[in-house]
Amino acid sequence: MDKRIEFLETTIAFQEEALERLSQELRKQQQEINKLKDDLTSLQNFLHENTLTTEGTDQKPPHY
Repeated sequence: MDKRIEFLETTIAFQEEALERLSQELRKQQQEINKLKDDLTSLQNFLHENTLTTEGTDQKPPHY
């Protein structure tokens, strides 16, 4: 009976450690996702602003 309890306690300790590592990794990934979303929003804004400023110009490309 003691060996079985020791085995269960050991198993729980490993599971708690694994759960903590997974939680940390999930936090890191969520932070990275948030940063990528911010970067994408900035890029979209940049492209939108540059599209608006170049739409009215009817210039030929430099190779003409």
